[in-house]
Amino acid sequence: MNRRLLLLLTWCLGVLAIYPRALSQTEHCRVKISLIDHVTKKPVPGVIRVLFKGDQEAMPIKGLLERGQGVGSVALQQLGTLPPRRTIHDWYVLTGPTEVLLPRKPIRIEAFSGLETELVHLSTDLTTRSHTSIELPLKTFSQVTNKNWFAGNTHLHLFKLSRKNADRYLREIPQGDRLDILFTSHLIRPSEDAHYISNRYSIGDLRQFWSSGVLINHGEEHRHNLAPWAEGYGHVMLLNIKKVIEPVSIGPGITGAGNDGTPLQQGINEAHRQGGTAIWCHNDLGLERVPNIVNGNVDAQNIFDGYSVEQYPQYESTFYHYLNAGFRIPFSTGTDWFLFDLSRVYAQVEGTLEIATWLEALKKGRSFITNGPLLHFFVENQPIGGTVSLTAASPISVEGQALGRRNFGNLELIHNGNVIHKVSSQQEQQHFRARIQKTILIKKPGWMALRVSSQTNTEYGLPIFAHTSAIYIEVEKKSIRQSNAVAYLKREIEAARHQVSTKAIFGTVSERKMILDVYDTSLLALANKGESSTP
Repeated sequence: MNRRLLLLLTWCLGVLAIYPRALSQTEHCRVKISLIDHVTKKPVPGVIRVLFKGDQEAMPIKGLLERGQGVGSVALQQLGTLPPRRTIHDWYVLTGPTEVLLPRKPIRIEAFSGLETELVHLSTDLTTRSHTSIELPLKTFSQVTNKNWFAGNTHLHLFKLSRKNADRYLREIPQGDRLDILFTSHLIRPSEDAHYISNRYSIGDLRQFWSSGVLINHGEEHRHNLAPWAEGYGHVMLLNIKKVIEPVSIGPGITGAGNDGTPLQQGINEAHRQGGTAIWCHNDLGLERVPNIVNGNVDAQNIFDGYSVEQYPQYESTFYHYLNAGFRIPFSTGTDWFLFDLSRVYAQVEGTLEIATWLEALKKGRSFITNGPLLHFFVENQPIGGTVSLTAASPISVEGQALGRRNFGNLELIHNGNVIHKVSSQQEQQHFRARIQKTILIKKPGWMALRVSSQTNTEYGLPIFAHTSAIYIEVEKKSIRQSNAVAYLKREIEAARHQVSTKAIFGTVSERKMILDVYDTSLLALANKGESSTP
């Protein structure tokens, strides 16, 4: 009797195990999805989403990696800068032809690859199908990579993932985003260190992921806050370093212990001794930001790296002051928290693409930042980062272009921080283009750049931006040094010095002096800059 009951129970369990599978095969269609290059017909990586209910609702795709991993830091949600879910969560990474289960109903599939392809979509009815294959041909409208422009993300943290899922992230998502270079970051915030899975990787090249086609290097975010989630000396990315630079985080505002007696400049100098690169983070955040730029310690400035673009300061109110005061600071960007958008910086490399050659191109200012439009810019045949040398007041030729998958609005020509010309984007097939060709009379030293002014969002729901680093213009061997820009930076340094002197905690008199010397030496450097300034 017991044996019969056992056999009956075994049979029932077997039926129950088979039933969901049979039900799944009945209700779902096995679909092999491939993204292919429109011309070569070869598979390419990218992202897809599947819509139903009148193309209004996206469905989860089991087996594929969701592009919008996680919801980020609890603190960011409390600050109101990180909604729990955005459009990015509807997209999934496809690194090659893959079979997935989709419901037997009418669906619409959308796909794109990086920033250089048009959005492709296909509507199909799977109601009567049990299996099928779908190829989505992606048409490329730009060839920036063929001109040695390579896309990089200079600021990425992986948060609240298992090590296994973090490894999968690094193998698939940078490839699906069509990045060429990626810099992850080691950081210290004791309250959340257990969740920073990127801290588990060793400083240096993460060659185990290079087979994906993306060069990945693990650096460090060196930082200081006067209070938790409040401004302090600032945050700076230290890239291509050989070992961790201690302390990684400075002061009780982050660590909950010690004092504020170590300047970021000390860590930046050590990074440079190791052959590394220092990139300032988070736009205008940080009391030590202006002193380090004035003292020549910062190799590039990250703009729009994390948080919400709507909350960022305008270019005119921050970044243009450096250029107008005569400081040649390139623009860069990254995604910071790992679900943020398509933000990247393109750098034009001389020779072979390597971590070092890409960073060298960035430091020379051969860069533009974007999460959508791809920029092309020359002044008197000088490329982005170059210098036009005039012996006297002269007319100069300007050539610029922006290409984007979405309608990005206006392409603007900037001269010494002012918009002097703009054109609207025009649709060409399934992408948009704007061109500028102008001859401009130049009488004084200065700089020029291109930027996009847009009211449109990316596919992931954040406002579109794009901006080149500057092309510099010398007249009679003189560079721009506007006295009002120098005066503005002087006020910024003095205000920062006062805040540090009154709010920071020092262990000794010598520590206080070491910190304040950072500001005093930059004021001296700025005074020297101002003495030789031109109108």
